[in-house]
Amino acid sequence: MNLRILGRTIPLTTGRIIAFVIAVVGVVLLLIAFSANSQIAQIGETPDPTLQEKIAQLEDERNLGVIAGIGFAFLGLFGIAVLGEASTPRSVSEDEMMSAARTTGDIIRALQLSGNAVYLPAKHGLSKERIFIPGGKGQTILPTALSDDLTFSPGKDGSSPGVALEPLGMGLLDRIEKELGTHLSGVGVEATEGTLQIMKHGLSLIRDFHFKEREGRTIMRVEYKDLLEACRTVRRERPDTCRQMSCIGCACLLTGAARATGKAVVVESVDNSKDNVVFTLELREW
Repeated sequence: MNLRILGRTIPLTTGRIIAFVIAVVGVVLLLIAFSANSQIAQIGETPDPTLQEKIAQLEDERNLGVIAGIGFAFLGLFGIAVLGEASTPRSVSEDEMMSAARTTGDIIRALQLSGNAVYLPAKHGLSKERIFIPGGKGQTILPTALSDDLTFSPGKDGSSPGVALEPLGMGLLDRIEKELGTHLSGVGVEATEGTLQIMKHGLSLIRDFHFKEREGRTIMRVEYKDLLEACRTVRRERPDTCRQMSCIGCACLLTGAARATGKAVVVESVDNSKDNVVFTLELREW
C-alpha cells in the first residue's frame, strides 16, 4: 500500500516511519526548551551584562524550542494516528475483495459456467438488478422472465441456461444513490458516469473510469486506487473474475449502467492485462 507525498509514491510503512521521526524531533525540541529554561532558573536575576545576554539567548532558545517542538510533536502524532487508523479497514477491504473473487470463482467453476456476465436491469419479474452468468461461451440468449428468488435458470424457455445472482457492487450503488439523494434509473450512461464520480473523488475506490461509445459498442475503462493491489492479485490469480463476476468497483459501474439504461449490459470481452482494465460491452434491449 502506497502514499503520494509531494508527487512521489512511498510505501505506507515508510510514511509511518517519517511521522514517527517528526514526532521524535518534536520531543527533542521540547527537551532542548526545558534545558534552556532550567539554565535560566539556575542563573536567576543578575546585574552581570554577560549573564543577562546569556539569559536572553536562552529565552530565545526556549521559546523557539517550545513552539517548534509542540508543532512537530503534534504533526508527527497526528500522522501516526491517521496512517495507522486508515490502514486497518483498507487491509480488511482488500482481503474481502480477494476472498469474494476466490469464492465466486470456485462456485462458477464448480457449476461449469464458462459464459461472460450479463448485468440485467430490474425488469421482467426482477425488482432489483441481477448478474446472469450463462453456461456456455456461445451466443447468450437472455431469459424471457426471472424473479428475485430464482437463482438457476435451466433455459427451458429457449434462453441460455445459467445462474442469476446479486452483483457484488449493487449494495455500494444503492448506498451512493442514498447518500447523494439521486436516482440513476433511466438517466443514461453519461449521467451515471457523472454521479459515480464519488467512487473516484469521495471514496478513493477508483483512480479513474470512463464510458465511451465505439462502433456500436460501449467501452468501459476502469482502474482501482486504494484497492489496486487487491485488484492486481485478483487479476493474477483469477483472471476470469473480470468477465464473469467482477469485483465490487467494476460491478458497481456495470450495475449502474444497467440501471441507468434499462438494458442488459453484456460483457463481450475484457482486457485485464494492465491496471487500466478495458471492458467491451454490448447494451442489449431486454
